[in-house]
Amino acid sequence: MDEIGQKLRDARIQKGYTIDDLQQITKIQKRYLIAIEEGNFDALPGDFYVRAFIKQYADTVGLDGDALLTQFQQDIPEPQPQEYAAQSVENKTRATRAEEASPVNRLRRYLPQIAIAAIVVVAVIVIYVIMLVYQSGPKQTIPTDSESVAVSSKRSTSKTSKSSTSSKTSKTSAASSSSKTAEKSSKKSTKKSSKLDISVADANGATQAVTLKNLTKAGNKLTLGATGATAWISVIVNGSTTWQGSLTSGNSQEVTLPDNVTTFQVRSGNATATTIKLNGQSVDISKGTSIVRTITFTADATESEGSQE
Repeated sequence: MDEIGQKLRDARIQKGYTIDDLQQITKIQKRYLIAIEEGNFDALPGDFYVRAFIKQYADTVGLDGDALLTQFQQDIPEPQPQEYAAQSVENKTRATRAEEASPVNRLRRYLPQIAIAAIVVVAVIVIYVIMLVYQSGPKQTIPTDSESVAVSSKRSTSKTSKSSTSSKTSKTSAASSSSKTAEKSSKKSTKKSSKLDISVADANGATQAVTLKNLTKAGNKLTLGATGATAWISVIVNGSTTWQGSLTSGNSQEVTLPDNVTTFQVRSGNATATTIKLNGQSVDISKGTSIVRTITFTADATESEGSQE
């Protein structure tokens, strides 16, 4: 084994490198590395490569490549000037680095990542557009109104036809039907007009007035309650107390009013927490801020008489 080759081999072993490791680091073929260690320089592709490979080998294993070449220059063949210029490893390395650093090669290196990112962006855009189209699409509505109008129109036509036939068949029957219709209409009107109407005025200090229309003569009932707090309440009819008591929140008390009553009072020690219903209809006494309050109910005599007829 040549002396320079032995020195390089010892430095490699000291570094812990194998020939394969050195090939991976220097990019010099394994057979050339072995040839350098054995001093078989003729196996290398040219005289220039002998010096270049020895220097790269030495620098890699921690030796001074230039000093080593100077020390063993008599054993290393000298390259021709033209060969050096043409085969310079440094020139090739620079060319290789320049090629690898070019924008085209960089783009090729990152092309897979760019393609994946583009696919993800396109997928997100497609999903977003589909959602927009779905949300902004016209909603189908059930044409209930048109069907109702059509059905109503058919019924109206059918009734008109039947009415016309009946009119032609018997004028007496038509007059009777008209009379019954008028009677039913009159009854409906009477029922509508007899519905209890409650009108509550704003509280005037500790008093509040409630006007009642269409109050029946008998069977009138008050339902008293409390919400959010306890309320003391009493019912006064014709100057006499018919019921009094304290109601806790959520509880209620039903009081039946005497027949033919036209006026009565409800006194509350906590009006803001008191609820009142007359014959199932709520009496809104919230138009006031006084806590202790007397609410006076007065029936309209004219309307009340009319409702009994």
